[in-house]
Amino acid sequence: MDEIVVVGSHIRGGGSGASPVIRFNDQMIAQSGAATLQQFFDKLPQNFGGGANAGNNANSGVDRDVGSNWGAGSGLNLRGLGTGTTLTLLNGRRLTASNQFQYVDISLIPVSAVERIEVLTDGASALYGSDAIGGVVNIVLRKDFEGYETRLRYGGATSGGLEEFQAVQTGGWNWSSGQALLSYEFLSQDNLDVSERRFSRKAPFQPYDLYPETERHSLYSAISQTITPDLSLELNGLYAKRDVRSVRATASDYQIGAPSTEQYDLSGALTYDLSEAWQVRLSGAVGHSDVERTGFSTTPAGVVSPASSFSIASDSRYVDLAADGPLYALPGGEIRVALGATYRSEEYRNRFTAGTRPQPTVSGARDVASVFGEAIVPFVGPNNRFAGAERLEATIAARYDHYSDFGSTLNPKLGLLWEAVPGVLFRGTYGTSFRAPIFEDLQSQNAVVVVVNLPNAGVPTGRTNLMLLQGGNPDLDAEKATTWTGGVEFKPTFVEGLSLGLNYYRISYTDRIDRGFPGNFTTLFAGDTAPYAPILTYNPSLDLITRFRDMGLAGAQYALTRAGPFAVPAGQDESDVEVILDNRLRNNAATFQDGLDFNIGYEFDVGSNRVGLTAAGQYILSGTRKVIETSPEADALNQAFLPVDFKARAGATLARGDWSAAAFLNYVGGYSDLGNVADPSVEAWKTVDLDIRYGAPPEAASYLRGASIALSVQNLFNEDPPFVLTPSGSGFDPTNANPLGRFISLTVTKQW
Repeated sequence: MDEIVVVGSHIRGGGSGASPVIRFNDQMIAQSGAATLQQFFDKLPQNFGGGANAGNNANSGVDRDVGSNWGAGSGLNLRGLGTGTTLTLLNGRRLTASNQFQYVDISLIPVSAVERIEVLTDGASALYGSDAIGGVVNIVLRKDFEGYETRLRYGGATSGGLEEFQAVQTGGWNWSSGQALLSYEFLSQDNLDVSERRFSRKAPFQPYDLYPETERHSLYSAISQTITPDLSLELNGLYAKRDVRSVRATASDYQIGAPSTEQYDLSGALTYDLSEAWQVRLSGAVGHSDVERTGFSTTPAGVVSPASSFSIASDSRYVDLAADGPLYALPGGEIRVALGATYRSEEYRNRFTAGTRPQPTVSGARDVASVFGEAIVPFVGPNNRFAGAERLEATIAARYDHYSDFGSTLNPKLGLLWEAVPGVLFRGTYGTSFRAPIFEDLQSQNAVVVVVNLPNAGVPTGRTNLMLLQGGNPDLDAEKATTWTGGVEFKPTFVEGLSLGLNYYRISYTDRIDRGFPGNFTTLFAGDTAPYAPILTYNPSLDLITRFRDMGLAGAQYALTRAGPFAVPAGQDESDVEVILDNRLRNNAATFQDGLDFNIGYEFDVGSNRVGLTAAGQYILSGTRKVIETSPEADALNQAFLPVDFKARAGATLARGDWSAAAFLNYVGGYSDLGNVADPSVEAWKTVDLDIRYGAPPEAASYLRGASIALSVQNLFNEDPPFVLTPSGSGFDPTNANPLGRFISLTVTKQW
């Protein structure tokens, strides 16, 4: 059998080394009862629901990408550091980014085609490049299957709304020198209206959807072919199209048709065995994503143009050449290395029209050239082990990336793995990571310039003329992070089936791209302005004022306020500006977090029953954030729309012959709703999931052979999400809970 590469290493058979990895097989995924990958990852304690989340339709949250997810996509957000800080791979390769904020939309990937999922909870830019700050998730799809499989699933919430239907057809063919697989999945989900839940039906806005109505088609193919004994070819393709119909809480328009997302990713690889130990691999991929939406304004046509629309398109291409094999033999084993180079190109285009003012098209393109290397150095192994050291090995990796738009970055990673005695393993890593600025952030043509007259008790007149700048910044640099991890795994030889794990992590995430003043700019002078000195210019020159005004005029986004409470007095104009607030995006924010991950597993037999007990969770010890270099650190934990310090999932499984059952307890810790002055305490949210399965035995009648049926119940006791005050009046925090209530589904599968 060929050695495989798993997440955390480019070296075949190298495993994940010293990095902590959480793994899920297809059985675990099925037992979760999830119809989509978002539903599955919602149950992962290390993942946070803020940012790009189809269930966050009320625009709640604190991330910059909240409220811009018109395509109703879903992105991963490990550690709650932001959707763009988790690198998502498909079969070990990058996917084309989607939507305005350039995240990988996991809801387009058919969960029925997933074979396993690997979650690396460590920084990994030394291996994979940009975005691998919070971690890396590798979704591996099926390819080894022979025959035909049909799957039908129907489910719904017992409190009403969100009925769900899923149909899957898979075919697999094997021949002497290769194999092929083709799988199609159709998924239809009804909407969940705000009026269908008692905790949200009194929302002050017009009726809107807590979850959108969705229809998605996905097609996946995989082909493997041995050309010669030393040369093999692999081809993979994924196509998905999703249509969404949704009424948003704060939207001012109706939709003409449905927001539509269409994406394809095609990849291929040639693998050549240079020798019995060395292998070289040439791979490449192309991908395209397109998100489109058209709305119809409720404002009379005589006032503004009734139509508004946008189209966001992304294209990516890459080619990668890598080789791995043994380099030198040590007493503890062979030093194994991997070396490679990658070229990637990316293009982006965002065309937006709103009312009578077509916005400037935001577009960009860049090339990325990278070289990387990795080594596993075994100091102690089976041939030279001694008391206190069964195994001792170091991992070393580094990657250099050059971007044509912002520059270069070099990221190293070091790891150490020590097995003191059989079954007791210590590990630790250190590394740096980065996130490249997205195209929207780099564009200066989307700058907004506004002149206002604000209350200011600190000046004799009581008012100050202020010029505000907002938008992109072409001078942005990469975001940077430093990550430390250390942990222990205990698999005692005297208790078969028992495993315990504890891992500590610490992340220092600096140069984050954000606005320097995070609040409503009209309140600038209501508090201390000293922390914002780097972005304030007092008594600016006329040349500077004119330059910024012209920047806004160039994008048709300049306004001299003449009406309302912040109107500039008659007889004054931009030349009378006294203060400039340069609130364009810049590398000024930082996040600091450290915490613990734990996992417990125990499998044992009781008579003819196989029993499994599991528990896993995340406990964040501290989490703080700075919005600008000169501002104090503020808590970024245990508040509404922010990560909570403790999340866990525990379960018990039972398998007996053709039957199996599983029950899970999901726990999200309590936190504070600072917007609810009367009662800021938010209670913990506890839900129970249940899964029961039966598979027909081989001796069953021919029409039953290969058939199975599964009953899944999520939130068995129909627990409402804890009450939280929200701007939309939904009554719950969609980043830490969901409004579905009890959801029951039935799945029937037949292999032919």
